[in-house]
Amino acid sequence: MTSLKSLQNLRHAFTWNMLIAYALIATSVFSFGFDDAVYSTIQTMDSFEKQFGTYDNSTGEYGFSTQHLAFLNSLGLPAKAAGTFIGWAIGEYYGRRACFIGMQLMCIVGISVSYSATTFGQILAGRMIVQCFIGWEDWLVPMFLAEISPSVVRGATVVIYVFAHMFGSFICAIITYETAKLEGNVAWKIPIGVMWAFPCFNLLCSWLVPESPRWLVRKNKIQAATKQLEYLNKGKDIDVADEVAFLQASVEANAQTKGSWAELLQGTNRRRTMIAVMTAAFNQLTGQAFVSQYGSLFVKSLNVMNPFAFTLLSRGISTMGPLVTFSLVDPTGRRPIYLIGGTMTTALLMTCGGLGTGTITDGKKRGVCGVLMMYGLFYIMSFGSISVITGAETPHLRLRDKTSVVAWLIRIVCDFAVSYSLPYLLKAPYADLQSKVGFIYGSLAALGVVCGYFFLPELTGRSLEELEEMWQRRIPARKFADWDSDRTGSIKAKEGGTEEDAEKAKGGLSQIYVQKL
Repeated sequence: MTSLKSLQNLRHAFTWNMLIAYALIATSVFSFGFDDAVYSTIQTMDSFEKQFGTYDNSTGEYGFSTQHLAFLNSLGLPAKAAGTFIGWAIGEYYGRRACFIGMQLMCIVGISVSYSATTFGQILAGRMIVQCFIGWEDWLVPMFLAEISPSVVRGATVVIYVFAHMFGSFICAIITYETAKLEGNVAWKIPIGVMWAFPCFNLLCSWLVPESPRWLVRKNKIQAATKQLEYLNKGKDIDVADEVAFLQASVEANAQTKGSWAELLQGTNRRRTMIAVMTAAFNQLTGQAFVSQYGSLFVKSLNVMNPFAFTLLSRGISTMGPLVTFSLVDPTGRRPIYLIGGTMTTALLMTCGGLGTGTITDGKKRGVCGVLMMYGLFYIMSFGSISVITGAETPHLRLRDKTSVVAWLIRIVCDFAVSYSLPYLLKAPYADLQSKVGFIYGSLAALGVVCGYFFLPELTGRSLEELEEMWQRRIPARKFADWDSDRTGSIKAKEGGTEEDAEKAKGGLSQIYVQKL
């Protein structure tokens, strides 16, 4: 297992072609984070409310009704679900690279509709199209990164997905903080216009994105898989022919699994599907929509802090979460980060709820703002990043696409339930809970920590093929970290194996010998 000091020694696991591919995929995720943050932030701008909201005679101001606010922040989620299915269909039948290109085109269409919007229906349609792109991205990127990454750093590279998302949100917060000072529709049109840059750049450079060798082997395109492995590993001293043979053996060893939807709930796949579903559900049920989608509007209603300054600080702090996870996920493992981060997330949400009780003072309101700023850091370390990593690593090799679809759909359903209900929970004349919603999400976060302790396995340092054996042997979740493999080239085997085995564990995309299970 690596330490922080030895991370630099793993540079031999990467090549320039790998890093270029990571950078382009990260740019697409950056676009996802930027786009997602734009809509949740510009809805706080007075000019946006005047253009798309309604006039309230009682307050003498423009604003969104509870129903319109719920529609704007939740109806994009069915489109996101549709995007997941579109991504799966294209990614499964035409390849990961074709999927990557297609979703950039979808993003451009959504941005164009949003930029030209003059009515509430049009801005809602634009956001729904962009959400379709985001669902597409949700399905593809974590799995794509896992499939082209060396096993010893797979967890850290998948965290690229979370970091790029949060960094995109942070840059968006900087832009909206400045444009909010402008008069008229230009205040919200500039952030939307900036969105065009990212998918256009990705389309121009898409020829540098490789196809997944694992997908090519599954489709029996051995020559193409060999070519892509040579491209990804250019400059590394590995035997590409052996690598292809390992991947072929993996597919053959798991040929007994037909890859049907019914297989998701059969045998050991039932456990793996439930883990993917569990992490996807808690990703959304633990309060992220409260902070990311409604945070600016809620802070604006408190009237103790500039909502755009809050968004800037909150997203800046949240961006540290993926960096911490990136540094610790492989050296310390998934479970400790998840459990510690989840416990802190629970504590912050409960504190938020507590500050909403009794007489509400400006001091309590500022306390709520402070708690919500810190929330993102610990959420990303636990429910926000580990769920992404686990969702990419848990599925059966032949069921990864279908498991990803199910997990992301569960995530979207939970996201819809939270996003649609939040305005009614927050505002009068409905539940009017205000910050006391922290008690609801804090309780769910506590449940997520308990479920993680009993059911979340430690997958650090295992190749995707090695994990197949562990699932088949039904190793309990809490014993995954201590299980020793006698397979040649596995990360655990290197402790008692030869130097040659250890080197095989480090290099390539899998570098283990796959046996029939």
